[in-house]
Amino acid sequence: MGSAILGGVLEARVVGASRLSGFDPAPGRAAALRTLHVRSAASNAALARASDVVVLAVKPQVMSSVLHEIAPALTPRHLVISIAAGISTRRIEHELGRGIPVVRVMPNTPAQICQGMSVMCRGRAARAGHVAAAAAIFSALGEVLVLPERFFHAVTAVSGSGPAYVFFFMEGMVEAGRRLRVPPRALRRLVLTTVLGSARLAHATGEALAALRARVTSKGGTTEAAFRVFDRAKVRQGIVAGIVAAARRSSRLARSVDRCS
Repeated sequence: MGSAILGGVLEARVVGASRLSGFDPAPGRAAALRTLHVRSAASNAALARASDVVVLAVKPQVMSSVLHEIAPALTPRHLVISIAAGISTRRIEHELGRGIPVVRVMPNTPAQICQGMSVMCRGRAARAGHVAAAAAIFSALGEVLVLPERFFHAVTAVSGSGPAYVFFFMEGMVEAGRRLRVPPRALRRLVLTTVLGSARLAHATGEALAALRARVTSKGGTTEAAFRVFDRAKVRQGIVAGIVAAARRSSRLARSVDRCS
């Protein structure tokens, strides 16, 4: 995701490559920075000292060690943006101290092609200008929405994990097409274009999803036959229960990370 953010910022010309730096302890990923003509810092601390905005694209398990490393280099003039799942702004502020402005962002994987959905919230020391700065970065990767942090477990379940649910349904469509002997190349095109076009139609019209679905579902027709099977299998109830379970898991993981810190 860090590479996606860098690529989107460069593609949208939010800032030039000469004003960007990065650090990654893995030699291969550090080399990837240079292919983007982005400077590679010697350490996290060195990166923080040389930056105005610091984006923490790290796993939750290593967040404490990274915060400990960069804390001495930060002042209230910095902006820290975290995309780590389950790490609250309060937790980051506690470890950094001294009123460091923090903005938390939950992006999703379509950000890799600048079609993502990023949800953000601000910590206690962050102001509207800090949120605007974060939005300028992530709007290069798709759409941006600002919500209170109390919704972030739900956001993680609906939007952060959401692409996986869509891919899962698409896998089912492909499997059905194989069973019906649709040629493989045609099948992939049918599924991808149908899902993409449906999402674009819903986005463009702004109509209720139920209304759009009803328009395709003629009484006694083929679509209704499919929905009868879906209803018997309780597909909708399974989707709802699964997403609620994902939100609860996000909450439990956050509590686990807090206990381990």
